[in-house]
Amino acid sequence: MRQIGSKLYGLVTLSLFLAGVTLTLQATTYSFRVKHAHVFGGCEGKLIISDIEIRYEADLRDHSRIWTYPHIKKIERKGLRKLIVHTYEDQALQFGRDKSFEFEFLDGVVSDEVFNFAIVRVGRPNQRVGPPPIPPGGRYEIAAKHLHTFGGCEGTLKITDTHIEYVTPHKKDARLWKYLDIKRIEQESPYRLSIYTYEDQALQFGRDKVFHFELKESLEPAVVEFIRARLRR
Repeated sequence: MRQIGSKLYGLVTLSLFLAGVTLTLQATTYSFRVKHAHVFGGCEGKLIISDIEIRYEADLRDHSRIWTYPHIKKIERKGLRKLIVHTYEDQALQFGRDKSFEFEFLDGVVSDEVFNFAIVRVGRPNQRVGPPPIPPGGRYEIAAKHLHTFGGCEGTLKITDTHIEYVTPHKKDARLWKYLDIKRIEQESPYRLSIYTYEDQALQFGRDKVFHFELKESLEPAVVEFIRARLRR
């Protein structure tokens, strides 16, 4: 009897432990019925705010969107009924200005709890303490938007020991610069990087071409020094 009781106690303890782990692993999610405002009219759907993304499941399927937090520029609250998600998407009819999505809550409110839950996950705040670790091979990857005269295109800056590469689905905007091809870099803020190259601009009397990037995460001083050290070689 003592042995059976001991086994039973062990099974109960294990069950309680697994139940606790399951509850811990369950992701926090908020879901609201909302209206997405268009220039004319709007559409309704469900706005889902989770640990990893904000998702809009529209009744009209073509209007649905999914944004992971690094791809959200900022989140704004207007009163208790409106939430605005500012993204890096271009608005073609507004000279490439970043696109914003305004949602009116039809049930529930944008409480402090919900708003704070979302804004602390947006990619821009830099939570890292100390310099970033140098990854294998000395390679850094930073999500970025290459700014054009009007608008821009999104992609990834890959910083290696031998070159800097901009990878983007827009093939004509993809670039790879060896450090010998780069004149200098300038950092206006932790979220801005300009790469000055020896490439000529045909329409500007052969002036050196500059590539301006808006970064979706903070560019650490250690990474900037990593680049400059290679420019000095």
